Amino acid sequence: MSMLKGAALTAATLGVLGGAGQAIAQNPTSVQPTVRQTGTLLAQTFDTVAINAANFLVVAVPGSVAQPYRLYIVEQVQANPPCWTIVNPGGEPTQVNALWNSFDFTGVCRLQRDSNGYAVRLNGQDISGARFEVNQRDGDLLLQFAPSTVSRDRITIGRANGISPTGFTQLDLNPGWSLTKRTFNGQIVSSHLVYFTNDLTLAQLQGGETGGGTPPVTPPVTPPTLAFNDIRGNRYAAEITRAAGLGVISGFPEDGTFRPTAPLTREQAVSVIMETARVVLPSSLIAELPQAVFSAPFSDVAANRWSAVKIQQAKQLGIVTGDAGTGRFRPTDNVSRAELMAMANKLALVRADAGAGDTTSTSPVPGRDQATGGIIPNISNPPTFTDISGHWGEATIRQMAAFCAIATPLNETGTSFAPNTNALRDYTAAVAVRAIDCPAARPQ
Repeated sequence: MSMLKGAALTAATLGVLGGAGQAIAQNPTSVQPTVRQTGTLLAQTFDTVAINAANFLVVAVPGSVAQPYRLYIVEQVQANPPCWTIVNPGGEPTQVNALWNSFDFTGVCRLQRDSNGYAVRLNGQDISGARFEVNQRDGDLLLQFAPSTVSRDRITIGRANGISPTGFTQLDLNPGWSLTKRTFNGQIVSSHLVYFTNDLTLAQLQGGETGGGTPPVTPPVTPPTLAFNDIRGNRYAAEITRAAGLGVISGFPEDGTFRPTAPLTREQAVSVIMETARVVLPSSLIAELPQAVFSAPFSDVAANRWSAVKIQQAKQLGIVTGDAGTGRFRPTDNVSRAELMAMANKLALVRADAGAGDTTSTSPVPGRDQATGGIIPNISNPPTFTDISGHWGEATIRQMAAFCAIATPLNETGTSFAPNTNALRDYTAAVAVRAIDCPAARPQ
């Protein structure tokens, strides 16, 4: 047994590089101590070293229907460009702008995305077979681990105190937990594996102890201040409130309601899109748009109609066009979810073109894919829809699912997008907020 263990340690040494620079493992296979069952403690082969927490981000990332949220640990290896920014500094939940999705981050950012990149270390010993989960509970995201693949116990490491509108949400570690890196013979291992470290034993944690010297205090949940009384309980309430605060959509002054489940007309949708454009497009580009119209933008949109100016502006930007063959706009027809995605997509492309030469922002705007002409995706696992195959808006809807998670399933559940269904006011507000907040940059 001692000879086998010695051989294993020799092999493991070959996979170790000193320092914290870019990992270039000559032999990526690292031999671990043999463990006969999961949920047990590994032999004390490895040690740990403290890290600079400011260079690390623990974040919940949108996943799939089967696994709605995944755990990433992002390390800023080089100072620039930044791997992430925080959309709402000091706010909760902490909304993350995932900049690593917008450029080739090789040598700049290090992403640990599964159990090959992170592990649990308790009371100085590794836990074998720990399974990580990001679970949604009562409007919050909990970072938890199961001590083994068959254990029903869930031990909470941290939480988000809410869910970001885009899904990218920072996870804060509970008292007693910290991040460290795995070392071997005093050197950081080539995988740069990150430990979630606690001084307590597994038995102590399972018994309810928390570490950190004092028991954790769960802050009382304060209901957010809502912009309208009739959106309480609506799945998009936070995004509606933010959209109203940004001035991209308003309620009904006669009774102070928002009417979240009412449909929008095509001219109302253009109004929301153009108010969004005022936030995300360069002010110089906005200044070039007409502020008055003296002729009809379309044959069925009179120059004196309330929406005529915004429709003309959207037409000039290429966001809307008339119906083929008739040139009509149909301003009072309800807008469909597919049509809303088409407008949002055109705005994203205008924004991408406007930001193509902008090197001043620390939160760059995704550009066009040179091969397809579409917007470059910035969502790693976009939803897959089962009801858009063959639809005229299929390609656009897929693009907008992969860009800032703007296209999401009907009522945020299942796999149906319902492209021909009326776009409702609550989802339209969410579309505007997602377009503004992801990425949180305005081309100059």
